[in-house]
Amino acid sequence: MFFVGRTEELSRLDTARARCATGVGGVTTVCGPVAVGKTALLHSFGDRPAADGALFLRAVGTPMEQDFPLGVVRQLVQSAPLPDEDAQRIDRLLDDGAHTAAFGGTDALDATTVRAVHELCALILTLAAARPVVVVVDDIQHADPVSLQFLAHLIRRIRSASVLVLLGEREHAAPPSAAFAAFAADVERQPHHQRIRLALLGKGSVGELLGHELGPAAAARLTADVHELSGGNPLLIRALLEDMGPAARLDPARRPLRPTVADAYCRAVVGCLYRLDPATVQVARGLAVLGESETTRGLAELLELEPATATRAARTLNDAGLVACGRFRDDRARAAVLDTMTRPDRERGHARAATLLHIDGAPSESVAKHLAGAGDFRAPWAVRTLREAAEAVVAEGDLRLAVDYLKLAERIAPDECTRVSIKAFLIGLEWLVNPAAAARHVPWLAGAVRDGRLSGRDALVCVRYLAWYGRLDEAKAVIDAGWRTCGPGEADARVTAAEARAARVWLKYWYPAVDADSPEPEPEVSVLPATIGRIEGLDLLTAVLAGRLDGDRVYDRAERILRGSRLDDTTMESLTSTLTALVYADRAAAAQEWCVALIDQAAARRSPIAHAMLSAVLGEIALRQGDLLGAEDGAKTALTRIAPEGWGVAVGVPLAARISSAVARGDHEQAARFLELPVPGAMFHTPAGLHYLHACGRYNLATDRPDAALRDFMSCGELMTAWRIDLPGIVPWRVEAARAQVRLGDRDAARELLAGQFERLPDEPSRTRGLALSVQASVVELRRRPALLWEAIRELQACGDRFELSLVFAELGHAYRELGEFGRARRAARRAQHLAEVCQAAPPRTLSRSDRLAAVPDRDGAIPEAREPAALHEPARIGEAGRVAEPGRVRAPEPAAMVAASAAVDEEQPGAGLSDAERRVAALAAQGQTNREISRRLFITVSTVEQHLTRVYRKLGVARRLDLPPWLEEEIAG
Repeated sequence: MFFVGRTEELSRLDTARARCATGVGGVTTVCGPVAVGKTALLHSFGDRPAADGALFLRAVGTPMEQDFPLGVVRQLVQSAPLPDEDAQRIDRLLDDGAHTAAFGGTDALDATTVRAVHELCALILTLAAARPVVVVVDDIQHADPVSLQFLAHLIRRIRSASVLVLLGEREHAAPPSAAFAAFAADVERQPHHQRIRLALLGKGSVGELLGHELGPAAAARLTADVHELSGGNPLLIRALLEDMGPAARLDPARRPLRPTVADAYCRAVVGCLYRLDPATVQVARGLAVLGESETTRGLAELLELEPATATRAARTLNDAGLVACGRFRDDRARAAVLDTMTRPDRERGHARAATLLHIDGAPSESVAKHLAGAGDFRAPWAVRTLREAAEAVVAEGDLRLAVDYLKLAERIAPDECTRVSIKAFLIGLEWLVNPAAAARHVPWLAGAVRDGRLSGRDALVCVRYLAWYGRLDEAKAVIDAGWRTCGPGEADARVTAAEARAARVWLKYWYPAVDADSPEPEPEVSVLPATIGRIEGLDLLTAVLAGRLDGDRVYDRAERILRGSRLDDTTMESLTSTLTALVYADRAAAAQEWCVALIDQAAARRSPIAHAMLSAVLGEIALRQGDLLGAEDGAKTALTRIAPEGWGVAVGVPLAARISSAVARGDHEQAARFLELPVPGAMFHTPAGLHYLHACGRYNLATDRPDAALRDFMSCGELMTAWRIDLPGIVPWRVEAARAQVRLGDRDAARELLAGQFERLPDEPSRTRGLALSVQASVVELRRRPALLWEAIRELQACGDRFELSLVFAELGHAYRELGEFGRARRAARRAQHLAEVCQAAPPRTLSRSDRLAAVPDRDGAIPEAREPAALHEPARIGEAGRVAEPGRVRAPEPAAMVAASAAVDEEQPGAGLSDAERRVAALAAQGQTNREISRRLFITVSTVEQHLTRVYRKLGVARRLDLPPWLEEEIAG
């Protein structure tokens, strides 16, 4: 066996052996904690070759033979090379001495036993006269009393003999017997005695051992962790190597990055315990019960031991490397020690630990851990402690542990009132963990509200669950009851009023049709700061829906809320509402940045519903930016984290994103599958229903059912008008309805819808304006279409919707083709195709390579083109304030206005700061060509293209290729 870390100890033993060979006897006691390697050291010493030819006589003390007189001596003599006659004589001597000592009835040796001891000592000394004799007795603490007296007698006579006595002693193995205590005291006072204490292996020795077994590379990687898990105990190190498996030793590729704690390690820990005294085993079990809430005083109280005894036992475990600072080195080892106890013993231990910690004023979380393991232990303070602990761990994000605590509290609750209150809280937590599973409790919750068993703050907290699952009547009843119980000036009334207001704000968003005639809080009952973080995002969203804020004010307020709030289960809905407000205010890019950061926090908190709701918002954001795969991924994550049946009335949001994304990608079969999923009827009383109806309309329009699409879009309009939230940022129903009317051939109705839409748009860049302009282009005469489409392009570029931008470029290509502007038509079609590929969208209806017009050259070709005045095809002018001039908000712009706009553009000479080379590169990039394609066409390197584009971006103040201004499309890239 490979042996490490004991060089100094072996050297001291070699010195003692050398002295023995010169006729100077001695005694050496090798001691140390359990499993520290005493036996291995004695064996290694005996196996070392030496020139003295010493005779080794070996014996091992065991608890089983402790009552068998001369048992250790018999082992020593049996290993001696004696002639048959002497062996038979010694056997008879041992038998007589053992029989006499066993039945003598006193501790004093009688004459027969004394004669046997003397003759046996004489035998050893006779053997030593011929060659050195090394007497090795391991686990001397378990030797029988008569053998101890023999060894004591021998030790007193070997000072001038070639006899070396090696004793292996395990510290703290068991309370020492009187005979061993007397023997140890007698040996300690001998002048030729020395004691060698073995300590745990250091990190260097652990690395050397691992290097021998696994190689130097694995040893360097694993040494620190193995030393941490084993404490340097050789037995535990070997167990960890065994848990790694034989393949780790044979195949370097299969050696782990970290040590694995498994069965062998746990068996080794438990095996070490059974070799210790009962008090130490009891203390080890107590440490396993207490876990991280250990103290020496608490341990002694838990086990009803003297503090000194508990301290000694804890030090024994620490010295053996089984624990570190009073804790097991791995939770699996702690669990293995707990498994050595019976279930009633474990539960009694946890119950006593919980009681002691409660008396000491420990935090509720520490007490609850033991209550969870105490079975049905009941105490007047237990239910309250479990509820407080559940609230604390919810704040830390461990929802599943909180659910476990509340289930136990419900089971041991002393009365029905307490049980109902706890169950309501439990339903709320289960909703956060698994809304689909929580749905089965909703009928009970509604019944408890109707029966009056659930009221006050407990009922108000449940409003969002009732409303989530469509129980609107019960939710309203709870809020009304909450307002009625709010008396001014009382602390409880203030809390109830704050909860009632939070519930009402939440209900006001999800069910806009609910009459807003609930009483406001009395002036003297102020809203508590604790509830502000739960409703300020909802307040912002309702203000946006009411049209009271412009985009910049929405952005400022949202920034303050998002920067000042931390994601937890109380702020989740406020933060998602804040993000939704940004989306509805055409600030999708800002919302995306915050949403991604909040999703990371939700993942870290292991909050399924927060992760799902934020993913649904992210899917809607991606959809509005033309990121179809991002919309698909966000909605898919939302519906994976929470099954569709667990979404309640909010299911319309992620379903709408998946349907709309599938429609845009041309996957109508997938969209149809999601449309077949059942949705609750109450969903159509919420904003989520608007998103769902809008997605249905897009699907019907894409599958050539414009009449059905029109009904869906008009239903959106009727609901939004009735709810007084006719905001285009939610769903642009007028634009989509106008699109459907165009498909149905009713252009007058489409113009009327668009006029109504333009009147409601704010004086700032708007995605809805871009959509409306693109539809308006289809209801005006051909020569006026390009200018409107360029204006739509500018609006959509400002908002970043690449998918809709691809559709507008496709329409622009068609318009140019019908006008005979074939070069421009091809460039617009190419840009549409490129954007569609970026979005992973279905190919737009653009010019194909097989089109007979595809061969017509650009303006730099030999064939001249006849065209309308340039003003009809240039983008609209940008006003002094930096926003798009809007001559066509109600109707298409007049030709004179467009001519003036063109003249202004010509006078301003857009891009005058660009060099000719930069202008050529930018024009090709604006057409959608890649850097490599540009380099091939202009006969320059890709690096030169990148440098030109970097300077173009800086001069034009843009950040990406998509933001290049549309007038570059009109440049001739030579």
